[in-house]
Amino acid sequence: MRETVIPAPLQVVDVVKTYRQGESIVNALRGVSLTVQSGEFIAIMGASGSGKSTLLHAIAGLTEIDGGRVLIAGQDLAELSDVPLTRFRQRHLGLVFQSFNLIPSLTAEDNIRLPASGGVGLDQQVEGLLERLGIAARRSHKPGALSGGEQQRIAIARALICNPDILLADEPTGSLDSVTGQQICQLLRELCDEQQRTIVIVTHEPHVAMWADRVVVLKDGLNQAEFRTDGLHDPQAVATNYQDSLQALEVS
Repeated sequence: MRETVIPAPLQVVDVVKTYRQGESIVNALRGVSLTVQSGEFIAIMGASGSGKSTLLHAIAGLTEIDGGRVLIAGQDLAELSDVPLTRFRQRHLGLVFQSFNLIPSLTAEDNIRLPASGGVGLDQQVEGLLERLGIAARRSHKPGALSGGEQQRIAIARALICNPDILLADEPTGSLDSVTGQQICQLLRELCDEQQRTIVIVTHEPHVAMWADRVVVLKDGLNQAEFRTDGLHDPQAVATNYQDSLQALEVS
């Protein structure tokens, strides 16, 4: 009997993205390739303008690429038109952004429910997320009455409500103080360990990247370096490896 091969949750193959600025062409991504395995937590690091947010948006299908392929659970996003892509994204990808993007007029619980289409078990799932993320007592509050950390927890719960294959987070601690930011990072780490969630975050901060299993370094739209964190949660070690990777890129 032929063994069924399950594709990796995420495969990025030679992805190219260019932008036009006036008469100039900006090469945001210049052939980026990346594979993320099930249950893996990776951080994409790079300075401003390195292409890391563009890469995350390409992975999410929010940015149309000019070359290469993005495959989520084996599905090439370029093969999907707008409506099927939106439906596919809802089922397979959870998105968390720096600015939270909550609906001000809705309660915390209603914000969490927003992407879901209802069905059996939804109430139980919402309840489980509220309890697991420590925000059950804030369920009836609107975003304006919540702290930044609480709002980000609501955003994470909303991203998880459809049980996606991959959780994508773009600078998820950028709007938070350092203590709250570390609490959010620890929460993501626990979700990965306890639930085997596949998580991809974009950051420029070593104290965020240290929670990941693997760090991919981008510079000028290319990823030619990566290193493992070895679970040490050591921001200085991450910073040193990051700088060494950048120097190696310059030499090459």
